[in-house]
Amino acid sequence: MDEHSIQDRASETAAKAGQAATGAVQQASASMQGMLDQGKAMARDAQAGAAGLARQASEAGRQAMAQAGEVVQGVQGAAREAGNQATRAAASLYEQGSQAGDVITRYTAQQPVAALLIAAAVGYGLAYLIHRR
Repeated sequence: MDEHSIQDRASETAAKAGQAATGAVQQASASMQGMLDQGKAMARDAQAGAAGLARQASEAGRQAMAQAGEVVQGVQGAAREAGNQATRAAASLYEQGSQAGDVITRYTAQQPVAALLIAAAVGYGLAYLIHRR
């Protein structure tokens, strides 16, 4: 072979190698662009999913707070009602005690000897119970 044909073959080989390298770079570039696009899509999906989860968590927290408020209001209402009932019971007990005191006062005024004997018997019974222990 002569030197000129060797140079032509070398030029052709270099041109083919350049074309192959260009094709490989273009293919790698396209592949990388596809991977970047996939990454961006995955990031958008992850961001949308995280935003959805955050909204769900916020809604669940809001509902829990609303339920807790309702429970507190129910407990407050029950406490008010219990307080009202205790007040009515105390007033009734006070009234009954006052009436019993009035009855004892009238009985003592009408029959002082019997009242004295009953008081002595009650006192003796209490003393017996206290000293028995």
